[in-house]
Amino acid sequence: MPSTRAKLFNSVSKVLVRSLWSSDTDAHAMRDRVGKIDRLFIGGMRNCSVEPVLIEGVAAEWIIPKNSTPERVLYYIHGGGFTSFTPRLYRRLCKDIGSRLNARVLLIDYRLAPEHPFPAAPNDCLTVYKWLLQSYGVSPGKLCIAGDSAGANLALVTMLMAKEAGLAMPSSAWLMSPGVDCDWSNENYEAMQDSDPMFTTDALAIMDHYFNGADRKDYRISPINGQLDGLPPVLIEAGGLEIFRNHPERLANVANINSAQVTPKVWAGMGHVFQGFGFIPEAKTARRDACEYLRGHMA
Repeated sequence: MPSTRAKLFNSVSKVLVRSLWSSDTDAHAMRDRVGKIDRLFIGGMRNCSVEPVLIEGVAAEWIIPKNSTPERVLYYIHGGGFTSFTPRLYRRLCKDIGSRLNARVLLIDYRLAPEHPFPAAPNDCLTVYKWLLQSYGVSPGKLCIAGDSAGANLALVTMLMAKEAGLAMPSSAWLMSPGVDCDWSNENYEAMQDSDPMFTTDALAIMDHYFNGADRKDYRISPINGQLDGLPPVLIEAGGLEIFRNHPERLANVANINSAQVTPKVWAGMGHVFQGFGFIPEAKTARRDACEYLRGHMA
């Protein structure tokens, strides 16, 4: 049974977020709207420093909680439909996760569509991952990767691309509400959208700016089609109300065939990336549990 705060948040989301979508939603207009929402997230960064860094032309930020150590790193890839970035919201989230892991967090600001369609984003994410291993020098056993929504898709894609390039895998991964299969014809999203407090199927159209006509079966777009063997332990979560709620189990089913360690979890009564909103009790619980999972696999 969802908490009172979760129910209230779902109701507010239906008014403020779900109502924004239409079949002709413009990427730049949506970016402006979420930017206005992001400006509401002020404060919450005490006992933490933020240091911008440019990594081979890719922008990023170090989120460094006071209790973190340089040897432990979380690589975080943000969501936003591949078209937007809300840095204030993500700094707060990364600070909390980093504090729980005693790790510094590298938050990437990858190139966004429509200005930079596929494969700009996965290429940027791989560039930064390679830099962490080869230039920053983090031990793979003390590195974990996480992301939400489009960023969770990119986190999984980054691991698959890194494996293909012969790079070491991180110790573990946490994926929040990813679309692991972006061929929208493979599920009946129209039937699932009524329960989703944030999205309708019209919201999926915003990602067309990113796909830009590319083959949706490409594992760099739909990582469920990738070679999943050899991945580190992966925790993949979704809200029980969202249109991506079947993706954790779908990925786990395919991964298990390939002997990959994928743990699916669906949170009843929750919407898309609820973990990002720390005032919801379920979000706090999810963060605690996920960080215990990540800590359990870090050297």
